[in-house]
Amino acid sequence: MAPWSIPRLAKLLATAKFQVLIFLLVVAVIGNLNALVDAFLHPEIEYFDDEHLLVGGIAVTVSGILLGLVILYARHLQEALGKINLLESFLPICANCKKVRSDEGAHKDTWQPIEAYISDRTNTRFTHSICPACLKKLYPECAQAAK
Repeated sequence: MAPWSIPRLAKLLATAKFQVLIFLLVVAVIGNLNALVDAFLHPEIEYFDDEHLLVGGIAVTVSGILLGLVILYARHLQEALGKINLLESFLPICANCKKVRSDEGAHKDTWQPIEAYISDRTNTRFTHSICPACLKKLYPECAQAAK
């Protein structure tokens, strides 16, 4: 595999250390942007001028907060994608009672009703009803009265 292949680069970009490094570099550039522009356009103005320090400090604070929120939101989306992938993967379910085997966390290797399994992992809440075919099969007298 090449030293800079796509899978290797994707793994590098996903590491927390790399994300923190990029975060700090972006915040540092944003904080110094005003002073850097003035250094090229107005070389007579001192780099560590009071105005540059004030504007840079405000820019660092605001950009740090906003970028931090973006990173938190991205991690939240990664967790949600992980849950979606888990729910879309093969689900070990009992052929008889329809209980689901859990392979994660505190419920490892335990069997629980499918309603509980899905409710624990999503915002789905269940309510029960009966379909017309089962109504006819299990309660024929009620099916006749419902017509």
